[in-house]
Amino acid sequence: MLERYGHGGDLTTAEAVFGKPPGGFLDFSSNMNPFGPPEAIGRLLAERWRELARYPDPAVRGLRRAIAEKYGIPEESVLVGNGAAELIDLSVRALAPGKVGLARPSFSEYEEAVHKTGGEIVDIPLSPEDGFILHEKALRNAAEQADLLVLGHPNNPTGRLADAAMLKRIVADRIPLVLDEAFVDFAPDEETVSLIRLAAQSERLYVIRSMTKFYAVPGIRLGFIVAHPDEIRKLARLQVPWSVNSMAQWIGEAVLGDREYADRTRRWLAEERPELAKGLEKLGLRVFPGQVNFILASIPERLGCGVKELQKRMGEKGVLIRDASLFPGLDGSFFRVAVRLREENETLLRCLQATLGGGQEAEAMEASGAAAVADAVTAARQGLSVVAADEVPVVETGRGAAAEKSVADTAGEPARLAPTLMFQGTSSDAGKSILTTALCRILLQDGWKVAPFKSQNMSLNSYVTPDGKEIGRAQGMQADACRVPATTDMNPILLKPKKDMVSQVVVHGKPLRDYDARTYREKYLGEAEHIVKDALKRLRTRYEAVVIEGAGSPAEVNLKDRDIVNMRLAGWADAPVLLVADIDRGGVFASLVGTMDILTPEEQDRVQGFVINKFRGDVTLLQPGLDWLERRTGKPVLGVIPYLPDVGLEDEDSASLDAKRLSGPKREGQIDIAVLRLPRLSNFTDFDPLFEEPDVHVRYVSTVSEWGQPDAVIIPGSKNTIDDLQFLRATALETRIRRHVEAGGRLLGICAGYQMLGRRLLDPQRIESDTEELSGIGLFDAETTFTPDKRTERVCGTAHWPGLEPLPVEGYEIHMGRTRFGDEVRQPFAIRIHDAPDEAGSYHADGALSPDGKVWGTYMHGVLHNDGLRRQWINEIRADKGWEPSAGELKFFGQREAAFDRLADHVRRHLDMDRIYAMMNRKNERGREA
Repeated sequence: MLERYGHGGDLTTAEAVFGKPPGGFLDFSSNMNPFGPPEAIGRLLAERWRELARYPDPAVRGLRRAIAEKYGIPEESVLVGNGAAELIDLSVRALAPGKVGLARPSFSEYEEAVHKTGGEIVDIPLSPEDGFILHEKALRNAAEQADLLVLGHPNNPTGRLADAAMLKRIVADRIPLVLDEAFVDFAPDEETVSLIRLAAQSERLYVIRSMTKFYAVPGIRLGFIVAHPDEIRKLARLQVPWSVNSMAQWIGEAVLGDREYADRTRRWLAEERPELAKGLEKLGLRVFPGQVNFILASIPERLGCGVKELQKRMGEKGVLIRDASLFPGLDGSFFRVAVRLREENETLLRCLQATLGGGQEAEAMEASGAAAVADAVTAARQGLSVVAADEVPVVETGRGAAAEKSVADTAGEPARLAPTLMFQGTSSDAGKSILTTALCRILLQDGWKVAPFKSQNMSLNSYVTPDGKEIGRAQGMQADACRVPATTDMNPILLKPKKDMVSQVVVHGKPLRDYDARTYREKYLGEAEHIVKDALKRLRTRYEAVVIEGAGSPAEVNLKDRDIVNMRLAGWADAPVLLVADIDRGGVFASLVGTMDILTPEEQDRVQGFVINKFRGDVTLLQPGLDWLERRTGKPVLGVIPYLPDVGLEDEDSASLDAKRLSGPKREGQIDIAVLRLPRLSNFTDFDPLFEEPDVHVRYVSTVSEWGQPDAVIIPGSKNTIDDLQFLRATALETRIRRHVEAGGRLLGICAGYQMLGRRLLDPQRIESDTEELSGIGLFDAETTFTPDKRTERVCGTAHWPGLEPLPVEGYEIHMGRTRFGDEVRQPFAIRIHDAPDEAGSYHADGALSPDGKVWGTYMHGVLHNDGLRRQWINEIRADKGWEPSAGELKFFGQREAAFDRLADHVRRHLDMDRIYAMMNRKNERGREA
């Protein structure tokens, strides 16, 4: 039966052979990019589906033109086909060789194409003893006997690239060569090793490329061949008409220009391939050298397992590998696996370890490994980027002699799910986020490995994770309180409002699409439920405790049937719930009792107690009310948390800006900084360090009447640059900005504010609004074009200011626009992307600076969190006023750490921690059983 499952990626047959439901496999048999298709494809299909009613372009002109431009070759040298398989067959038919030299092992479809034309095979043997190197002598011996050579570059299944210089010598000697470069895109030095440009000039070289592997779109079947124009015309005459459908043509054009996707893929592979190879070797397998996204390995005899048995046992567990003995030239000990994301690779290694180990270990894997495989399958199906197991260890749930264990160490153990506790509120801004942060730090202080979780967050204030994904700012802050790297599992769904009733939906850190409220509720929440459950389960297997934050109120009766953030989530997590109310708003007892009355009996049982937040005054005066509340509801009040002024931690909700606007009058010796409060202001935590500086007075300005006489003005980030620039014009704030600059005032634009400072904003695809073009404020010779791909990345580099020593800076970028400059713009920032310049030392340049240094802009959020740069800028403003510079004492991140501890100590004093620990079945901080 297994013979039917021979081709990599044949999931339909795998389902029949192994009896798994559709989508129930983790597929290492197919060598696709594990990131899944570029996001631009989804948007393209959503926008152009009506065009499927028209015939495709039979000449595939648009895609051929895009290929020619990308590789710098004539358009006449390109023929697009229905996948590489069609082009292999087409080239062999067109050349009609009597004998063909094939390296063995190699892709079986080469041999099939030769047999179809009645040709004979001249074998070019590759030996495992020297790592399957293709030697020039063997190649030339075959060329003397054959009319044509057909080679994989890199070879499939070995993954080994041929020596490019050797291949060029073969071509120079006019030996006909069909070169299959289906996987060469994955090579780190693709441009150096590829012969694609040479093929456009030579009459005896044909280079075939697949577009489906690298861009993970095998379902559309797309590839192209490059050769001399005369040869391309011969091939075209043999090609079946309408070979390439419209959808394939659109997708091909869309993905070719996605440089960010390509760079990310190569960076991932450079890290993951060596790790997976090392893991396979540790299992006693022989691993062969290669340069691309799959690995050939063989099973030593001492392990007592052939590849067919291994494939069968792995397939029964839901993990598919490729039986490489089906490649001519390999025996029954060889198999091939794709390189996938870290957690998936760890799952593969665990399954291999258990399967090859046999006996009780294999039986344990049967019992426990299924959950790990299921998690990895779910992540792969959703296209998630998962955190490496060695970055976030799984820890035994008891302390004592418990030691940290990586995922790989727990293959034979049943998965333990960490206990949870959930804060829900009677309203928004009741204090759920800050209490979650406090409890996270308390548990950390008491020795627990803890993580935060919020299933769905609506916020314009976001956070970029270490792997460049976007989550809610509160969950990023909570992860910092836990001292663990933030991941998208902590906030799998983020809603970013764009305009009334419309939000951008960000799933696991990447934009999915824009939804209006009704469509999101009716069409997407069902899928969202699975995403939320899977993310929470992964957290609960990696940590000792998970603190969950709800959203809004659980008493929204119109939303409860599809709730994924409050009581239904508490049920999925088996989480005891603490109901939080803000006494500062008034009506605290009514809000608590009213909320409880609306809950179902089951939901009421899940509520374990109340927390009254932001209390001011004498708690003894409140006690009669607390006693009444406990009698009325039968639930204890677990804490009355006094109001804590100046917490020193960032806010998430824009509602908090109202409080910040009332920062008191400007004091003697303070500079005055006005931040424009845009209607769609985002990432307002950019300015938090300024509020902490003693010689700075910060205020938010939304009208001309509030303008005053600021020393410096900041135009902040925005979720909609175009609409907010039009707001500045409609309110005459743009005029005030111009006058301020003309008078020598300081101006800073961050992200959207930076974009506004240029001459033009272009939105040809209507990504931000219905305005295709809008003039900017015009302070920089620059224009910004909005594109569908969103840049989310942590960056660091150096800020160069005139006459000063370079300053190190770090932060993060979140934007959809790309900005181009004229010749007169100074660029103060040299941002080092991914903290690793290439060998030539090139950097991504960000930011712009006016000739007098008083107007500057940057895409870098968090730029003012850099103590040195912030103090330098403040001192320049002080110099404008004729004041002496100040050394400054604020170390923002050190102060932030102290703020976490201060908050935790405050909450610990007023929250019944013994009962909290009892709810979580944990020991309290003194080591006693609670």
